[in-house]
Amino acid sequence: MKMAKNKFIKRVLLKNGEIRYFQNGKRISAKLGVRKFIKQNPNVEPLSDREKRSQKALLNYKKGFKFKGRSIQEYYITILDRLKVISRKNIKDNDLYNIFENGKRKFENFEDLSKFIKEKITPKETDTKEEKEFKKGLFQFCSEKGLPGYRGRDYETFANNRLSNIVDIVDLLNTKTFKYYNFHIIDRQGDLIVGRILGLLALRDFEIYIGENIKKLVSNSAFVRFCYNYQADVEKRIITIDLTDKYPSKDEFDYKKLKSLSWYVENSGGTGAKQSIIINDKYKDCEITIEFS
Repeated sequence: MKMAKNKFIKRVLLKNGEIRYFQNGKRISAKLGVRKFIKQNPNVEPLSDREKRSQKALLNYKKGFKFKGRSIQEYYITILDRLKVISRKNIKDNDLYNIFENGKRKFENFEDLSKFIKEKITPKETDTKEEKEFKKGLFQFCSEKGLPGYRGRDYETFANNRLSNIVDIVDLLNTKTFKYYNFHIIDRQGDLIVGRILGLLALRDFEIYIGENIKKLVSNSAFVRFCYNYQADVEKRIITIDLTDKYPSKDEFDYKKLKSLSWYVENSGGTGAKQSIIINDKYKDCEITIEFS
């Protein structure tokens, strides 16, 4: 009869401060030992720095969402929540495998979950107006920037280049869903800019460019609203905003040039008080609304 193996992890602190881990009398690697020791002794004190990191990872795992016990990105929870497929508070053990519909598991495997989300968020030609707006709003954030014509708002955005003025996208990137995502911007010329800091600077420069030109075109400009439709690559963990100018113009003040900023002003219904212009077909992932006072 074979004796059952002892899974208990023994932790030994040496005089030189080194910590070793043993199982069944045999030394095991520090990486494996730390993970198993913390799992067996989650509340033991004091802990080494490495053990503290492992303890934090274990707590995050317990609090986080999973599929069949395996941790998954917060992105999936956010989308299912917005689609009203789940209620975060009512999922047993925070495991999406435990979602039931008509007495049956809604997702038998992770591929079913991914496929379901992709089908729900991908735009289709047959979508109703409401469905198109809903899907558009899933991956959209908007920000307003004041212009000198309306001093109740932060018109200095376009005067001093403050990075804090793009706080909306910063808040989005710092959410639990996208905290560990990289940030990519494709600028007006079609060049790819990689990295959070460089991407944020590129986004700021784009907003300054639009704001400064609108101010020059129409003196009573009040404020401008930017609505960005970002793309999320879940597997690579990248958020991308494509600002490619589909109708590039060397002179934005040439109203004869199709889709130049001046062309939009010239072909608008007017720029009087409380009137507005919407530019939704010039920059790939951005809709711009300009209001006047």
